[in-house]
This record gives sequence, structure tokens and C-alpha cells, in this order.
Amino acid sequence: MSGILAGVGSILGTVWAQFATLVLTLAAVFVGIVLLVQWKRQRARLGLIFGQAADPSFYAHIDTLTRAFDQQTAMEKELRAGFAELEQTSHGFFDTVDVEHYDAFAGQAGKFSFSLLMLNRHGTGMMLTSLTNAQGSKLYAKRIESGKSDTALSREEQELLSRHVHS
Repeated sequence: MSGILAGVGSILGTVWAQFATLVLTLAAVFVGIVLLVQWKRQRARLGLIFGQAADPSFYAHIDTLTRAFDQQTAMEKELRAGFAELEQTSHGFFDTVDVEHYDAFAGQAGKFSFSLLMLNRHGTGMMLTSLTNAQGSKLYAKRIESGKSDTALSREEQELLSRHVHS
């Protein structure tokens, strides 16, 4: 073991070893100076953004910004949840409402008959039809499911439905 230590000691005593030690020391000092300069620049940037970092209010300012960000994030989550709920429930709203006026009994009462179509985005809803003649009016309600009626439709009702339901 003492032979090994004597060999290491003789290697370290050479000029090349001393030169290598000097180079490594200078490299370490250079890296330290570069890191110190970068740290000062970063601190100056933070000072421009948040005020002087040495100021005790710096951390209070950071806390205020963090709370504001958290509140904004919570508000965004609430809005997204509200929109998702509205999206789920809005299928019951009528997206399409249209009226077609026509003369159901040619020459008897004029264009006082009508069909009113109300559909949601899935093609589900209802059609109200009022047929008017010289003696009076009759009102019919027909259910529409996925663009189809469960009862027979007149030509005018079918045309009205076909304009809004695309298979």
C-alpha cells in the first residue's frame, strides 16, 4: 500500500500534474464567475417583473399572484362544468322552429292553415298543425323522434320536416 502511495505522490509532484491542477482550478473559478453573473442577471430580471427581490413584500406579491391564478383556475373549472352541464341539458331546447302557412282546403279559407315545427338538435320535438276551413279550425299535435313522426304526415308537414331533418 505504501508503494502505491509513493507512486501517486511522485506522479503528483511532476510538472504536468501541477499544470493540470492549475488548469482545473482556473476552470472552476471561470465557471463560478459565469454562474455568478447569470444569477445577478436573473435577479435583475425578477426585480423588473416583481419589484426588488430583497424587498420583504416580494413574497407577498408572489402569494397574491398565486392566489389570483388559483382563483382564475377555479373559475375556469366552474365555467367548464357549467358549459358541460348546459351541453347535456340543452338537448331538450328547440334549435329549430319554423312555420309553414298553406291553404289546406283549396279555395275555402285561404292560407290560414299552418304547421309549426319545433325540433332540438337531435331531430326530436313536435309539429303542431292547424287546419282551417270555412266552418272552423282543428289543431293536431304530432310527435317527432329522430326526424320521424310516429303518425302519418300530410304533404305540407313532410316538406316542412324534410327541410330541417337531414338523414
